[in-house]
Parts: sequence; structure tokens; C-alpha cells
Amino acid sequence: MNEVRNACAGPFGTFYSFWIERERLSRVVGRALWGIDTRPLYASMAAIGRLPDGATVLDVPCGSGVALRGLRRDQRVRWIAVDLDADMLARCRARVRERGLDPDRVELLAADMQALPLPDAAADLCLAYSGLHMVADPAAALREVVRCLKPGGELIGSNFLAAGSRRQRLLLGHGERTGRNGPLWSAGELRAQLVAAGVADVEVAPERGLAIFRGRRA
Repeated sequence: MNEVRNACAGPFGTFYSFWIERERLSRVVGRALWGIDTRPLYASMAAIGRLPDGATVLDVPCGSGVALRGLRRDQRVRWIAVDLDADMLARCRARVRERGLDPDRVELLAADMQALPLPDAAADLCLAYSGLHMVADPAAALREVVRCLKPGGELIGSNFLAAGSRRQRLLLGHGERTGRNGPLWSAGELRAQLVAAGVADVEVAPERGLAIFRGRRA
């Protein structure tokens, strides 16, 4: 299988970071460019703020650190931010400063989510926002993320599905043909892959466009 090129390493990554970090703007861009509703994405991040002190969060791929918005300044958790792209990690570091978070609690790690250099059962919460559809072997990436979860730990993420608006299908279909993104699953395939990776209490919604998925390591 051909490797998927890192679309976030160039201008697309800069554009993506700009709009995804701005919730109101993301609603406009999401509707206009992809035909999706981005509100469930940000709503799912509320789970971060409910974590107890001492918890460990694995954010992979972290991108520019958009999920850090869910972290309270007084929250004493360990945050492991993983991304392949050095520019994204630099933006994530800047995001930590902008939000007034303790930089000693956020660890930046350059790594491939298909082969994470982390021990088993390392995290209480794994975040996998918009990463699975960007790798050549999303099933392998999913297994790696679940491997790093503690038993009973929660997994929350987002993934573009094969079914979606015409604009989405054209953009991601072109991306798959040119190696800019990986293969796309249906909602049913995503559920099956989550179960196969060892995730219980699986939720996937909506059935098309950008799905938010969640569950717990069995």
C-alpha cells in the first residue's frame, strides 16, 4: 500500500489550523467546504474538563492543539500531544502558551499514530480527532490508540465517512487517489473496526459526513 502524504505539512495544514481553532468560523467553513456540522466536534471535548487530577490524556494526532480548549487551567493532568508534523507540534506548543496552560504538563511527541512509541495502557483518555482518515492503515492506527488506553479508559474522536456531501466526496475521493488521505469507512465499518480493536459501548454519529465516535476499552 502506498504511503499517505502528510497533507498538514503544507498550506492545507496552515489553512486547516486557522479555521479549526475558531469555533464560529469552523461552522461556516464546515458547511461551505465539507457540508458538515462542526458543533458536535467541539461538544465532545467537554469530556476533557471532567477528568480528575492525575489523569493522562493522549491526543493523537494533536494537530495545532485544538483539543486543548477542553482543558481547564487548574486541571492537573498529563497531556501527551502526538503528531508527525513539526509545524503542527510548534503550533500546539504556541497554543499551550496562548491558553495559559502549564507547559510542563504538555509533552510534545513526534510520532506516527500507526506505530506509537508509548507503553500499553498509558492513558485514561485518548483523543483521535480527524486522524484515522489521514493514514494509510487506519485499522492499525486505531489498534495502536486503543492499545495505549487503560482498561475502561475512554476513546473520543472524529472521522470523515465515505457517505457525505458531494463536495466532501469529491475532495476526499481526490485526496485518496492522490495520496493526500487514506481510505474512508462507512459508519458501520467504523463501528466494526472499533469493536475489533477492543472498544466497548461504541457510539458513532452522525451516519455521514464527519462522525464523532466514542467508547471505552473493554
